Amino acid sequence: MIIQCEGCKKRLKIDDSKFVEDQLRCICPNCKRVIEVQKPKKSPQSPEPSTPFAGNKVASEDFRAMDPTIRIPDNSLDEDQNVKPDSVKRNQNPAGLTIGKKLLFLFVSFMLTAGGILTLVYINVVSSLVYEQINLRTYSISQSFSGAIQQPLLIKNYLLVNQTAASTVSLPGVAYVSVLNKRGIVIAGVLSDNELFDAKFRERVQGKGFPVEISSRNRIPIGLKKSTLDFSVGGQKIHDVAVMIGDTGGEAHIGMFTTDTQKAVKQYLIPFFAFFIAIVLIGSFCFYLVARTISTPIKALTQVAEKISRREMDLPIEINSGGEIGELAKSLERMRFSIKTAMDELRSK
Repeated sequence: MIIQCEGCKKRLKIDDSKFVEDQLRCICPNCKRVIEVQKPKKSPQSPEPSTPFAGNKVASEDFRAMDPTIRIPDNSLDEDQNVKPDSVKRNQNPAGLTIGKKLLFLFVSFMLTAGGILTLVYINVVSSLVYEQINLRTYSISQSFSGAIQQPLLIKNYLLVNQTAASTVSLPGVAYVSVLNKRGIVIAGVLSDNELFDAKFRERVQGKGFPVEISSRNRIPIGLKKSTLDFSVGGQKIHDVAVMIGDTGGEAHIGMFTTDTQKAVKQYLIPFFAFFIAIVLIGSFCFYLVARTISTPIKALTQVAEKISRREMDLPIEINSGGEIGELAKSLERMRFSIKTAMDELRSK
């Protein structure tokens, strides 16, 4: 006999031989609705098939009678249905990511994004600030040096010019100091510690002295009073600033090492990034603990729901947790008790 559940509209099949009376109460396996079935009357035009459900090839499910005295055997299923409902294996592993993994993924994603933003800020902002500071410092030294040698240059006291250049090149970070007269001839050129340059450049300086072509790389254009240029000298990156020496027509060039300044900035950033990584690790561990306090009771409630779906309703739900999870556990316990009470009442009838 084929019937249809009024709740979920699912078509179900029941063996006519299970009717011990004119009426049978059953439970829909899909929506758990109680169904009252009237025993069909035999019709002479429609002879009863010799085999239960013969000729019926529709998709169907069996269901259990609520009366404990009635038992429907497993072989009462349709031939197309080979799997027993109670033998279906339930998936113990939930699909997708767990709450803990989701929280950890969000936290790590946030920290990586923040790290990327900080890296971009360093590349685009910090590097520009460092360059500006190097340029200001070099320009201020150039201005002081040009003011100090203006009078000696007018009277052609080149000895004093060279002495002033030697004093200036001893300042921290200064690579070289050079002076050109109004004809573009280098009248003073002093390098800092030669050991800071590569071996080939040192050999050249020892053989020919100060390389005059360094000063010619960054000449001041006509109509301007200063000029800046970045280039490499002897394996070192140099920031060269040239300024006019008053009304003498000469130029004063100050070359500043940029590599040392950038290294100093990176050394200051190392503790910052180490602190950032420590925050990521500690935060990830804290998020793991928080996620565990959430996922553990949820897993327990999932197991309880699985037991209820298998009609195991004798064990009470005991979840010692507060907040929303505690309320959910109480709701499931009330639901379990209500279903158990309803089933007991139906069995007693």
